[in-house]
Amino acid sequence: MGVLTVTKVSVLVVDDYKIVRDVVRALLESDPGVQVVGEACDGVEAVDLVSYLQPDVIVMDISMPRMNGLEATRSIKEKWPTITVILTTALPAPSYQDISDLCGANAFLAKENIPLQLLPIIHRMVRIA
Repeated sequence: MGVLTVTKVSVLVVDDYKIVRDVVRALLESDPGVQVVGEACDGVEAVDLVSYLQPDVIVMDISMPRMNGLEATRSIKEKWPTITVILTTALPAPSYQDISDLCGANAFLAKENIPLQLLPIIHRMVRIA
């Protein structure tokens, strides 16, 4: 898979907990090359927002109501295969990595590792011009 080059990385943050969305947004916005373009509280809202926001990256929780992150990722990647999806979970299990791969996610990250690893993962996957 190639690396996408953009002038500023646009990110959609998806999590059913507002406090998590707020923390992830603050972390992402601390990087001048990243812009949070929207937030969603579940997979249904995420799929709807992607259709008009067209983010470069989606940071999405796995466990959410209505439509979980795995189902949303599969739906998004079918329609927009170039969007980078980073799945997150508070309860990492080895099987989640395999399931994340099967649904088309580009990366998998335990929420406890977000502060140190999220921005480096985004920079590795999306080159900022």
